[in-house]
Amino acid sequence: MKLLVTGGLGFIGSNFIIHLLKRNEDYEIINVDAEHTGSNHKNLRDVKTSSKYKFVKGDITDKE
Repeated sequence: MKLLVTGGLGFIGSNFIIHLLKRNEDYEIINVDAEHTGSNHKNLRDVKTSSKYKFVKGDITDKE
């Protein structure tokens, strides 16, 4: 199953991603984050090299 998580570099989003990847190997997660205040790549250092995880810098409020 593919999941799109927005704001995944924050505290709640990153813990959600880690929880999902540990509990189910069938998940593929795409994390979209604008890298504003509260975003921290260190929160996901344990999963950033996983083939089941991909980070995309983007702002979901950007209409273009």
